[in-house]
Amino acid sequence: MLELVFTVCSIVQGANCHELQPIRLDENTSMIACMMASQFEGAKWVSTHPNYYIIRATCQPAGRFAKI
Repeated sequence: MLELVFTVCSIVQGANCHELQPIRLDENTSMIACMMASQFEGAKWVSTHPNYYIIRATCQPAGRFAKI
């Protein structure tokens, strides 16, 4: 199972960046499908958070993301 994590930065607060909670993807999702999902999910998230921008989208096996 894969998880998708976005690292986002604030436009208002300068270099204030953080990782969002991982988005758990379907059990049969491939790495390529995960990266494609990052485009859709990222656009959806940014549309509801206008003071932020995404600097990175990462797909990895579930449970591998370290908290910053």
